[in-house]
Amino acid sequence: MKHNLNAYRWCPSKSWGYLNAIIGVFFAFCVRFSLQPHIEAALPLFFFQINTIVIAFLFGTGPAILTVVLSIPLISYFFMAPFDQFTVIDARDVSLLIAYGTYTFLVCFLVEWLRREQYNAKMAILVSETRFKLMVEGDNKIRELLKNPPPHKPE
Repeated sequence: MKHNLNAYRWCPSKSWGYLNAIIGVFFAFCVRFSLQPHIEAALPLFFFQINTIVIAFLFGTGPAILTVVLSIPLISYFFMAPFDQFTVIDARDVSLLIAYGTYTFLVCFLVEWLRREQYNAKMAILVSETRFKLMVEGDNKIRELLKNPPPHKPE
């Protein structure tokens, strides 16, 4: 089967995905912020990464990229030392944020690609089933015509 050019339609509502991305970042922030006294600077990205991967799986790359864009300032302000202030970003912060952005984008694009291929497979199955039904109906009509040929009119 040819490649389905409508494979980007695997997600029914991208606009709903952007709203869920914002809500997901809010919940990831709330969970991480509530754990801040216990874990301090450890795992600043963890909950945001989980949110981004779930959003990428459910709604695609666009909403997932929005979660990354919203998460990076929150992470750098609230969860990276010194806390609750924007300061000069050092090499450790830059490497942490680049690593977060890089592999999160990579996961988002891989998930998008896999979801499109899943959609293509579903469409191929539907097309195959439809073609099979048409073949069976056509075969039944031919068998019926062979069993009961139409009467010939004399000329």
